[in-house]
Amino acid sequence: IKILTNKLEEGFLRPGSHQRLVNLDPGYMEAAKLVLATTKNHQHRIYLGKGIYGEITLRYNTKKGFRPWGWTYPDYRTKEYLEILNSIRNLYLEKIQEEDTQKSRGK
Repeated sequence: IKILTNKLEEGFLRPGSHQRLVNLDPGYMEAAKLVLATTKNHQHRIYLGKGIYGEITLRYNTKKGFRPWGWTYPDYRTKEYLEILNSIRNLYLEKIQEEDTQKSRGK
């Protein structure tokens, strides 16, 4: 998916430059963390293949919600992003709970 989003971003470069007008950050969320894909290798990133690395961008704290690391990009540190991502996490957990309840009822 990161390879595809990189190609999509290339279609939205500032004319005459390599500056992106659109930044697409694919990844996944689970209860404990938000993981993003990147093309940049650093010591805290895990190689996934084809030039793509995985980074745990945010970790979940039961008392404070999602929390950034020292390496977390500035936009993912903002109050607005953290609030949205915490809301998405809550919806995700509700959906999992619904599915578990349906399974236990045999539906």
